[in-house]
Amino acid sequence: MSKAKGTTLVTLVKFLRSQRERARAALPPSLHPYLDERIHASSWYPEADLLSLMRVMVAMIPGSRDAVLSQMGVALAREHMEGIYGHLKLDANDDPATLARRCFALWGSQHDTGTFRIEVERPGRALLEVRDYALPSSEMCGILTGYLGESLRLGGAANLRIVELSCRTAGSDVCNWSAEWDV
Repeated sequence: MSKAKGTTLVTLVKFLRSQRERARAALPPSLHPYLDERIHASSWYPEADLLSLMRVMVAMIPGSRDAVLSQMGVALAREHMEGIYGHLKLDANDDPATLARRCFALWGSQHDTGTFRIEVERPGRALLEVRDYALPSSEMCGILTGYLGESLRLGGAANLRIVELSCRTAGSDVCNWSAEWDV
């Protein structure tokens, strides 16, 4: 059974607790303890629980599903850079992909399956990939799209264009994205 670190659940759970009655009605009873019990940032939780919590949160937020997922990724990237992972911030001479590399070095500390890779093909263009993640979902890819983009923007990428090229939920071997920005 794949697992996710508590740090990946905290924001989701805070939101669901702010809408406790709606969340309780939408969540299966086995997930109700998340509404009441403390989430330990350094503990491991079932990745399937993370996915279920994400799905309920997305359903509770108004707007298009894709936009909500992307915004969740943007908010998570900002939360990481302004909070617990603020030490990853860039020096003035770093390129935008450096921050994305640093952010995604976190993947292994937050998920016990899958690897993240970023390959800078040339200045202003990179390929990003998640491979061997045990529980691929359109929700996680939507969040990652927002997270990737915001990581690059926070790193200084201007006029960013990011496109998901393939997804395991659509039968591909990997989930990957192409990112281009002005240099």
